[in-house]
Amino acid sequence: MTRLRAAPIAVALLTLLTLSACKKPYRVGELVLVDWEENRPFAAYITDKVTSSRYRVHFDGYDCDQEVSLERIKGRVVGPVPGPAPGKLPCAHATAAPSGSSPAVTLAAFKANDHVRVTWRGAVYSATVLQVIDKSRFLVHYEGLESAWDETVTLERIVGKRP
Repeated sequence: MTRLRAAPIAVALLTLLTLSACKKPYRVGELVLVDWEENRPFAAYITDKVTSSRYRVHFDGYDCDQEVSLERIKGRVVGPVPGPAPGKLPCAHATAAPSGSSPAVTLAAFKANDHVRVTWRGAVYSATVLQVIDKSRFLVHYEGLESAWDETVTLERIVGKRP
């Protein structure tokens, strides 16, 4: 009789664990809220996935990048970008970006390790995205060339993905 009562509880617990484990993973280019001191969130773009539980982010509106744990990411930004709370900034060296309208929330067109075609002086070259700087700038490595030729390119210079 005891086993019969425990079965529904086990099924309910297993269902709850399964549903919580199905949380959609964060993607490079997404705008998220990152917890700072005293539960004060700052808006940041994910620029790179370091491991399954660590991300590199760029704090929106500041000259500041940081590697953060998954626990510090409090969710995706939906709607208008919240302004930072007054007080300390996420990075000691951070400076506020010029005021103006916040960019629309969109994902970066490419991610690290994407194979792309890039224009340079009128010709098109094969390259690999090394890092997403922000949603419209990417650090690329040109295939067959040494790393001294790696450069940051804008979205306008990327012709598209290649197989």
